[in-house]
Amino acid sequence: MVDKLSIASEMRAIDTKDRNWYKTLNDEERAKYDKQLWVQQRYASSVQGSNALQYLILVNDYSNVNFNLLAKHPELQLQCLQIAGIGKTQKHDWLPPGKRGKKNKLVEWLVKQYPECNNEELEIIAAQSDKKELRDTMEQQGMSKKEIKELLK
Repeated sequence: MVDKLSIASEMRAIDTKDRNWYKTLNDEERAKYDKQLWVQQRYASSVQGSNALQYLILVNDYSNVNFNLLAKHPELQLQCLQIAGIGKTQKHDWLPPGKRGKKNKLVEWLVKQYPECNNEELEIIAAQSDKKELRDTMEQQGMSKKEIKELLK
């Protein structure tokens, strides 16, 4: 017998847009599934292959937005995840939640300088930039030596 609450079964229901899958769960299975929806969200957004970007964007746009507002409607949350499905089973990897660490003040400053760049690009800019050039730019913007020193720690 196939475990209906295995990640493989849950991802198949999302990938193939199986609208009846949730209805096949008994009350105990639904209660267990409902508590773990965020896990399906993490798996669903991470697909290998040519459909990876589609899954990531659709899961973020339709499932992550207002996820907590739909907490009392797990079947609707599942249907929001199923929007990303393409009709055939995909290979899903676990996408761990990001680590909350200390904010990089230099990257925060770079966000204002390069608003078109994403965080990963800004991290690269921060790591590869010449400190002297950054210092010169900061001085030209009228920053104090103390502010500059704080950013370039």
